[in-house]
Amino acid sequence: MIAVIVGTVATSILSASLTAAVTSTVIRQQRVVAAESAVNCMEQIRSMPMSLVFALFNEDPSDDPSGEGTAFGAFFDVEGLAPVLDEHGQPRPTGQVLLPGDGATLDETLDQPQFGLPRDLDGDLKVLPGDRSDDYLVLPVTVRIEWRTKLGDRTLEVSTLLVNLEKFDG
Repeated sequence: MIAVIVGTVATSILSASLTAAVTSTVIRQQRVVAAESAVNCMEQIRSMPMSLVFALFNEDPSDDPSGEGTAFGAFFDVEGLAPVLDEHGQPRPTGQVLLPGDGATLDETLDQPQFGLPRDLDGDLKVLPGDRSDDYLVLPVTVRIEWRTKLGDRTLEVSTLLVNLEKFDG
């Protein structure tokens, strides 16, 4: 009887350990997929002409350089990651490019500490209201990946500050 109890306890401990190891491995693999996707997106952003980055990756399709709805936009899906659900139970895009402003305009006077705003974005040494999407010198960018796991929702962010070197050519 004691041997059966000891065997049962040992089996349950081994089973729990194996389950935890498998879950941990899956979550690590998902984190690698998320990190690679975020870095790839950031590299794609860096490969674009700096003067077009805001228009290509903001939420407003009406300002797309090649015509409405032709740019990359702010949202994308990451293959291999389960999407997080919104408050209505609908899946949200797994990836998002976050830019300062309201999604359509770039205003350096907004209170957005995650982007270091308010901040001089156009290099005139003043922080003034108005749209700076056509004349920014620096542009803070964050790529966020959100996905669902068995242990809950996960988020990974990669941020950078882009500098428009085209403005320094002269």
